[in-house]
Amino acid sequence: MIDFELSEGDKALVDEAREQALLARKYARFYDKNENVVPPRELEEAIGRPDPFEQRLDMDGQISGKAIVEALLHMEMFRGDVVPLRVPKISLGNYVLESVGSPEQIERWGKSRIAIGITEPGAGSDPSRVTTTAIYDEARDEWVINGEKIFITYAEDADAVMLFARAKGADGNFSLTTFLVEKGTPGFTVGPQVKKMGIRGEDTAGLVFQDCRLPSFNHVKANFKTVFEVFNFSRPIVAAFGLGTSRALLDFTLEKLAEVEIVPEYSSGLAGRSAIVDRLLELEAEYEAAWLCVVRAKWLEDKRGGVKVEASTAKAMGGMASRRITQGCLELLGNFSLTEAELAEKWFRDARISDIYEGPGEVQRLIIARSLLGYSQKDLR
Repeated sequence: MIDFELSEGDKALVDEAREQALLARKYARFYDKNENVVPPRELEEAIGRPDPFEQRLDMDGQISGKAIVEALLHMEMFRGDVVPLRVPKISLGNYVLESVGSPEQIERWGKSRIAIGITEPGAGSDPSRVTTTAIYDEARDEWVINGEKIFITYAEDADAVMLFARAKGADGNFSLTTFLVEKGTPGFTVGPQVKKMGIRGEDTAGLVFQDCRLPSFNHVKANFKTVFEVFNFSRPIVAAFGLGTSRALLDFTLEKLAEVEIVPEYSSGLAGRSAIVDRLLELEAEYEAAWLCVVRAKWLEDKRGGVKVEASTAKAMGGMASRRITQGCLELLGNFSLTEAELAEKWFRDARISDIYEGPGEVQRLIIARSLLGYSQKDLR
């Protein structure tokens, strides 16, 4: 049975993450205003401080679970800002490598930060429409890559990218698979930082491949299924991002309302509450419901590995809650939501993406529907 009481180990890690998040918050407006500046992997305030994400890996028996704590730490991290004291050492491409890479490939690239390159200008949220091609040159034992990717997280800072492409087999047919492309490879270029509504401090750019030649060793050989199993681990984390930002704005809203003596009374009945307090309680309830979805998905992951439907539920609920909570807070804050003297408007912009990237809410609901109704992807097109 799931237990939502945090252990002492959980609390210690969460408290450290919260302290670090508040230290990082002072950089929030700078990176929001200077989105062409890619943040360093470690801000100066991180020096001498432990890394809670690393600590949890050696705390078996002291924490509720590595996956649960990972989600809680990400919530605290984004409660500070999009730019943390330390950028995570790995990205989605690392999970693909660990899942299907050969021992030799893992030995070579296991310590690199590997972005993942899936999204394309004409494919959007449908990876089955990827058009980037990989043609095998038998005479040179190389693959020739041509194509373009957009909205790639850590595009500039990553050491390499795990590229999702259509490879032409010996029979002339194309199939989806992955290749590891290292920075500095001829024919591989990274575009400028994307101008975004929110999360401007997050490294996001496009990738271009023009006759980019890779040795056959760089063919990691993941397929459509194995690549997208990775998202069962990451989608609840994206929801955690949004909830962390939402919590920051919700706390700020509570503080500002308290200054004018509006404080929620959780025990009072409907008749005894003002419309503002009633709205606050609705936002708090939505936050807690989404929080429970995220924690449950990660609890199941700790128990039996990645879970598809629960991960999509967490992503759909977390993204929707983040959007609704931040919108509701702005409505309650009034003038405080319009000024750059506070971070409220920034948190609103930052939270919006959590309902879009790594599969928008509509896509998550399709995944859930297929599972519940027993339909195939083709049935629900």
